[in-house]
Amino acid sequence: MDKTVQELEINPSEVSNEIEILIKNTMKKLNRAGAVVGLSGGLDSAVTATLTVRSLGKARVHLFNMPEKDSKPIHKKHAKKLANYLGIKLKKQSITPMVRAAKGYRNLPIRFIPSRKIRGALIRFGKSKLISPENEEDLLFNRLNPVAHSWIARGNAYAVTKHRMRMVLLYQYSELNNLMVVGAANRTEWLTGTFSKWGVDHCADLMPVLHLYRSQLEVLAEYLDIPDYIRKKKADPDIIPGIETKDKLLGNFSLVDQILVESENDHDIHQLYEKFDQKTVDHVLSLKKMSAQMRESPYNLMLKS
Repeated sequence: MDKTVQELEINPSEVSNEIEILIKNTMKKLNRAGAVVGLSGGLDSAVTATLTVRSLGKARVHLFNMPEKDSKPIHKKHAKKLANYLGIKLKKQSITPMVRAAKGYRNLPIRFIPSRKIRGALIRFGKSKLISPENEEDLLFNRLNPVAHSWIARGNAYAVTKHRMRMVLLYQYSELNNLMVVGAANRTEWLTGTFSKWGVDHCADLMPVLHLYRSQLEVLAEYLDIPDYIRKKKADPDIIPGIETKDKLLGNFSLVDQILVESENDHDIHQLYEKFDQKTVDHVLSLKKMSAQMRESPYNLMLKS
């Protein structure tokens, strides 16, 4: 068996137990009465919510769904179904008024179009004029180094404002109820910068699955009996209309994870070229390099270079 594949293999029972202990110990360390998880209807937050319930019991766990006008109804439906599955009443609050007050929707000229589908079609049309379908993954790279006031820069501001508002709302709720915020970011998105800096997928008191790559999270989800309606759907950022699937932008999760594992084990680029497609290797490593500032900042004089 390939060494990389072996390194990605996990014992889901052991991993689940380690995470559940971490969640419980962190709650005690922070002197909190429980935890709140932002539940999007996607796989990451579903796994995180399930592990938190297994650790603390459903009486101590609050689940919070924060949709806005661009959110797809299917994900809101799945968040509610999962909360019912876990035996917890789902709290829901639209962040549309908050994003509107921050003038977030003004970053793209689609705010007066009432139909979410038409807004998505316009975004896809604008994207096609800038990035060809065969180079669609370049959108992620360009997002990390955009030209000021360009379509990419405006689209990025449009998107990340939403996750930052969700972070504010989640922390306000946590402070009022003496809860810790449990985040759901995984290692694949962390290393590739496919999260919103200072957003709800970056800021938390605890990130219990941050050490797990997306492909490992899928194995854990199966072990935890996450329902198929969540486990088998495509990874959808659901943050900007017209941008439908994260795996299409990033590439095959399993392949990306293998490249990331080898890069973290200090395999040089020539070794990676021997095992994987050169274009994919360059894409993944460029995202890792360009997004380093998202993981390292804020920079300050106390940090040694």
